[in-house]
Amino acid sequence: MILGITGAFGCGKSSVLAAFAARAWRTFDADLLCHELYAESGGVLAQKLAQRWGSDTLTATGAVDRRKVGKIVFENSAELEFLTGLIYPELSRKLDELIADCRQEHADGVFEIPLLYEVNYEKKFDCVAAIWAKANIRHDRLKAQRNFSDTEIRQREARQLSADAKLERASFALINNGGFHELELQVERLIWKLKRADGQG
Repeated sequence: MILGITGAFGCGKSSVLAAFAARAWRTFDADLLCHELYAESGGVLAQKLAQRWGSDTLTATGAVDRRKVGKIVFENSAELEFLTGLIYPELSRKLDELIADCRQEHADGVFEIPLLYEVNYEKKFDCVAAIWAKANIRHDRLKAQRNFSDTEIRQREARQLSADAKLERASFALINNGGFHELELQVERLIWKLKRADGQG
């Protein structure tokens, strides 16, 4: 079974991924895969971004400064489109490779992709689960855990489908308004449903 998970900013996707990992699923984080592209010092991505936005968008080692790039793209839709045009074709190829490996080895895999629907990746997966939480809970988490301001949160949310829209499009829902134990119970029930659908239970 190959599952995609998505959800709005701050809904707890990483916690869900950790719960799957604890239950022996292969887990993959699209953000981390993108970060590997950003971290290539002097790489093609770094060169192209420096040409467009200047060398101050790079770190001292020549890698991409993700925080600076984030401020640029979330304030300008044209720049976000430019960045997406560079990143997502590479990410798509990497995901296809990892999914193929899972299928060849008959391994269950779960992929965390925040912009899964926005970049039309849903057809890569057997099904999709959306993680949902109330807006005030999501915002409090982002402020406490990642030190985001209200402005930064609004800018990022404006560039994504809403939490409700993602929930409506998904095959399954996980509601993360409570603690991690409550979320784990939902993950266990989801795995049971997926195994039954896959003929394994």
